[in-house]
Amino acid sequence: MNNKIIILFFFIGIFIGIPQFVLAGESIQQQISAWTLETQGWSIEDHMAAAKAQEEEVQSLESRVQQVDERIANLEKKPYFDPKGIKRSALKLLSGNFKSKMNLLNERVVWHYRQADQAKLMESYGAMEPGLVVNVN
Repeated sequence: MNNKIIILFFFIGIFIGIPQFVLAGESIQQQISAWTLETQGWSIEDHMAAAKAQEEEVQSLESRVQQVDERIANLEKKPYFDPKGIKRSALKLLSGNFKSKMNLLNERVVWHYRQADQAKLMESYGAMEPGLVVNVN
C-alpha cells in the first residue's frame, strides 16, 4: 500500500513538473519579446540614455563582484573562519548571480547601441531618399 502511494505521488510530481520545465523556455522568450516590444518607438536619445544607465549599473555590479571575490579570497586564505565552507559557497553563488546579471545588462547595452546606430542610419538614408528601406543587422 505504501509503495503504491509513493509511486502515485511520484507520477503526480512528474506530470506537474514536466510542463513547467518545458514551458520555462517559452516564458523567457516571452519576457525578451515583451521587453523588445516595450522599447519599440524609442528615439536615438532614449536608446543612448538607457545604454548609459545600464552601463553604470554594470560598473556598480563589477565593483560588487570585486568585493565579493575579495571576501571569497579572504575566506580561502583563512579557512578557520568558515570551516564548513558555507559562507564561501554562498558568496560564490552570489558572485555568479552578479556576473550573469552583468552579462545580461551588457547584452542590453549592446542592443541599445545597435538600435541607436540603426536609427541614425535610417534618419540619414531617410533624409537622402524618402521611401528607401535599409536593412541593417
